[in-house]
Amino acid sequence: MRSDVDRVRAAEEKEAARHAEELLAEVEAEKRAKGKKGKKKKKKGGGAGPSQEPEEGAEAPSEADAAEAAKKAEEARLLLLLETLTEERMRFGITAETSARRASGAAARARVREAA
Repeated sequence: MRSDVDRVRAAEEKEAARHAEELLAEVEAEKRAKGKKGKKKKKKGGGAGPSQEPEEGAEAPSEADAAEAAKKAEEARLLLLLETLTEERMRFGITAETSARRASGAAARARVREAA
């Protein structure tokens, strides 16, 4: 059973992951748009055309921002997974000792099978 704090944390992590995906999509769209611009034929002559610089205030997220957001979302996802795993281990009474006992038992059974 999850507490309200866990639900809020999960919702925040989901929102962070969604935001990271949006940033990555924006960066990819920018790359595609830049790729299309490069393929156009250049005009002959030296007329002054419109600036290729982005308009002021229309800053697009950089790849570094998108990567950082994705990294934070992945870290949040892993922390939630670790927390869930820890809760499950406590719920089922799994300790380091019980894990070691089961592993040694499985290894012993494997040796017996190999010997047979």
